Amino acid sequence: MSIKMNMPQLGYDMSQGTVIRWLKEELTPVKTGEPIVEIETDKAVVEVESEGDGILSKILISEGVSVPVGTPIAIIGEEGEDISDLDNLEVVQPSEDINAEQSDKLINEDVSSINESQIETSVVNVEENIKQKDVIKASPIARRIAKEKGIDLNIIIGTGPGGRVIKEDILNFQKNGISDQDNDVEDIQYDLDRNIPLSKMRQQIARVTSTSKNEKPHFYVSCEINMTKAIEFRSQLNKSLESQNVKVSINDLIVKASVQALTEYPNFNAYLADNNINFNKEINIGIAIAEDEGLTVPAIMDCRDKSLVDISIASKDLINRVKNGTLNPSEYTGGTFAISNLGMFDVSSFIAIIQPPQTAVIAVGTVSSKPIVVDDKIVIAQIMNATLSADHRIVDGADGARFISVFKDALENPIGFLI
Repeated sequence: MSIKMNMPQLGYDMSQGTVIRWLKEELTPVKTGEPIVEIETDKAVVEVESEGDGILSKILISEGVSVPVGTPIAIIGEEGEDISDLDNLEVVQPSEDINAEQSDKLINEDVSSINESQIETSVVNVEENIKQKDVIKASPIARRIAKEKGIDLNIIIGTGPGGRVIKEDILNFQKNGISDQDNDVEDIQYDLDRNIPLSKMRQQIARVTSTSKNEKPHFYVSCEINMTKAIEFRSQLNKSLESQNVKVSINDLIVKASVQALTEYPNFNAYLADNNINFNKEINIGIAIAEDEGLTVPAIMDCRDKSLVDISIASKDLINRVKNGTLNPSEYTGGTFAISNLGMFDVSSFIAIIQPPQTAVIAVGTVSSKPIVVDDKIVIAQIMNATLSADHRIVDGADGARFISVFKDALENPIGFLI
């Protein structure tokens, strides 16, 4: 029996996605959980997996085409299955962000069934649109950056498949061209004076953060954490792990401390829906990662029983796949709690906005040497500031104080990480 794959919703505020690349060709076998297509959202490129076993019978949406969430993008069927008469296809209304004319060609508002000829007609129309508009072979993100930076794609040499212009080509061209522009004072002044439209990624960040601040009554709890023992513990641990080529970071310790606090106070690992507090079974820690165009918060999945070594390996793998654009949907959307760390920028303290639909986020700054009083003596300690942002609809200030106390105690007594 055939299965229709729809454009998935890969983010809290995602309304449409772009098919970047099909990883499988038509009429080739696919298995459940196997990545078959790369989808670009406003903030990342995500690998989407097959929803069933069988044959990729038909690709409905060509590479480079943007469609609303819920639009059928492919059909997975059995080998030799007749897909000329597919019933019960959902009607998807065009979103505000997609051209209405293009949407009408992709989605028939009166469709109750679809046959092979209708599929081919839709795909041909889409491909004709692409040929007319996009003579130059370039990825959607490369086109977007080039448009925002005012770069002519005709002068870019593509290094992607088939000579396709990719994001790195645009960034490399811009980097190499900076020295020429620096000599022209008038051009620099012009660039400072002009208005630059928000990129799609920044628009999405604006929507999500505005919604979070408007809907979630944030409150904040801060504390200073003595990281002296944690740093010594990390140093000793990393020496013992040298043969395994594993290096635990301060952020890995912060993730582990967050897991301990979330285990003890699960309300911070919950979300609000329909006036109910819904508890997440898994603890998935989102890590705020700064990119050229904005911030993404992919998650390390199922951290509850992960050791420090497991967290370290998973964290580095996650960061690498963010850079390579190979996140999977669960990592992109499945975070239940988040950490924002600006310590590498020498920021002492700050507060973060909660990532919907989560309940809390913890913001940590740099670790710096400060004098403190211990047993009536002044000593130098390694101090880190942490601030918890939490949703007052789900938790109260006293809850926040207890949560951050457990978080602080875990970092100040890191031997507990090995138990």
